[in-house]
Amino acid sequence: MTKNRIIALLFTLNALLIGTVLLTNSGLLKQDMFTRIAGAAPATSTTSTAASRRTVLVDAAEQIAPSVVSVGASRSQYYVSPHASFFRDFTVFEKEKEVPYLGSGVIVDSSGLVVTNYHVVEDAKDVFVTLVDGRKLPGKVLDADVALDIALIKVEGTNLPAAKLGNSEDLMVGEWTLAMGNPFGDVIGSPTPTVTAGVVSAINRNFRPSANIPRVYLDMIQTDAAINPGNSGGALVNASGELIGLNTFIVSRSGGAEGIGFAIPINRIKAVMKEIVDHGKIRPRLVDFETITLNTRVGKMLNTNADKGAVVTEVNPGGPAEKAGIKVGDVITTVNGEMVTDASNLQLKVWYNKQVGSRFQFTIDRSGSPVTADYVLVEPPAGNTDNE
Repeated sequence: MTKNRIIALLFTLNALLIGTVLLTNSGLLKQDMFTRIAGAAPATSTTSTAASRRTVLVDAAEQIAPSVVSVGASRSQYYVSPHASFFRDFTVFEKEKEVPYLGSGVIVDSSGLVVTNYHVVEDAKDVFVTLVDGRKLPGKVLDADVALDIALIKVEGTNLPAAKLGNSEDLMVGEWTLAMGNPFGDVIGSPTPTVTAGVVSAINRNFRPSANIPRVYLDMIQTDAAINPGNSGGALVNASGELIGLNTFIVSRSGGAEGIGFAIPINRIKAVMKEIVDHGKIRPRLVDFETITLNTRVGKMLNTNADKGAVVTEVNPGGPAEKAGIKVGDVITTVNGEMVTDASNLQLKVWYNKQVGSRFQFTIDRSGSPVTADYVLVEPPAGNTDNE
């Protein structure tokens, strides 16, 4: 065999070897591609997608949903009998009608304490709650703070899932919120709560509907999470699944949800709950001094440096105001560091917003000199009913 033939044979063998390797690698690549298309890659992708869908809001909703209940009751309805004689006065009959979805509520203690808005159970009889698992439990309204629109219901049951209570003092504008309740529950007919998402739009919003409605809404949480009829008494929840407020009302031109909803902060609800649990009722508060709104004419008479505040006009003898050193002519300018704009504002901050035993530090302008007074909210003496 010549040298040239040997070289040609070696070249051919080398080419065959390279081709075999390339074909083998190509097959592996094709097989790997097929494997990824058929199975392995989609499984990894699906797992990744599912993980990305499970957000903190999903976890928060799942955590608190069992604690959100529907509040129902029996209410009296009056109607004229169609069988009444034409020749005598119409007869009016009273009929009890069961309304299963008056509003929403939240289980706040595993012993069976449920909090809701007072306006949900106002004038209601035979109150009951329906849990997410379908259980319908009879309830009793222990008491309610009518002015603050908070009611506490007691139900008897086992394995009651209580919500984790948050802290409304450290809320951040812009943080995530969930509004959970049963909007239009009478139409939907299901105890499973609806979830809407939004953020804390603002804090410390104050409202007083009108003189005919004895309610005040101070330091309310504003949220753009949709709130609709039936959501009243439901849960406002943060991204940690904690109850931070009680959905109460909306401001709307159309009557529907427009992203301006308001919730009572949880710390106020805690105070009302403690008052009812510890004392069995909301104790009345003694109003032992009177005030008027400061104006320019009165300010000149009192030689005060304040331009806003509440002027003390009367102090009852022997009460906490006298003991605190408050005097007629004093101009109260702040309460616990918050500005007092007028006499009505002072009343809201002290007697409408707190429970018996609450302590306040007043900043006072007394004839141009600054004075402080520590005031304690107490119950009125027995037989005195002329108080809040």
